Order: sequence, then structure tokens, then C-alpha cells
Amino acid sequence: MAILFEGEFEVPRSCEETFAFLADTQKFAPCLPTFESLEMEEDGTATVKIKIGIGKIRGIATINLELEESESPVRAQYSGKGSVMGSAFNLVSGFDLEEIDGGTLVKWRGELKMFGKLVALAGGLIKPIAKKDIKRLIEALQAALDPEQAEQASG
Repeated sequence: MAILFEGEFEVPRSCEETFAFLADTQKFAPCLPTFESLEMEEDGTATVKIKIGIGKIRGIATINLELEESESPVRAQYSGKGSVMGSAFNLVSGFDLEEIDGGTLVKWRGELKMFGKLVALAGGLIKPIAKKDIKRLIEALQAALDPEQAEQASG
């Protein structure tokens, strides 16, 4: 099962500031919905754990995440391999940054490929939940990059 996702948003920070945030796994990973933990590895990759819930099925997904491409201040791309409840998945996610008047345009895209037991058990439920979690991730990234806007939205 493959899930493609993409979109864009604007933030009032420079491309350099935006890139510095998105290309730093220690800043980026805690924005993941249901973030559990992050451990930096000696090889520069990160082991990220997030809680997963699909219907009554609950567990922890473990992802080995690598900043695969880093072209400051215009592009950051991650790749990851992970496992959750007897299933495996591959993930590629990237950000292209463009300077715009008053800030940065962030164009994001990615692909999640999942296979194994979980797909067989909860196949039809995975896409809507993944899309909801991706939406939450993008909202969290926007809030981290534009705290003033996030404050106005919640106030």
C-alpha cells in the first residue's frame, strides 16, 4: 500500500531559518503527531518512536530516519525505514523552500509504502489515519515556524 501526500504553506521566516529547522531532526521529529521519543545514532541517523492507533489496534512505530538530502537553504529530504506491529514501511519526505515576500514558501511532499500484517488487518483504515496525521504534522510544523500565527489561531 502506497500513500502519496503533498502541499505547501507559507511562514514569515527566512529560507535560512526555515531550512535550519526542517533539516534538524532534533527540531523536526518532535512535531510528528503522537511523538514518543528520539535517539540520535552515531551514524547521524535518528531512531524515532511514535504511537500508532488504528481502530482498536495500538502500538509503537520505530523509524530509522535519515536526512538524505540537504541543500541549504532550499531543500531537505528525509528517508526512513520502520516497523510497527509486524509490518514494515518505507518513507520519503521532502521540503523545497522558496523565498517569497515576507518569508518562505514551503512545498512538501512524501510517500509512505507499507506492507505486512497491519495492512492485511487494517488496510482500509490506514490511509485516512495517515492523511489525518500528516495534516497534524504540517500544522505542527507551521506552528513551530510561526508561533505568532499559531497563538492567534488558538486564541
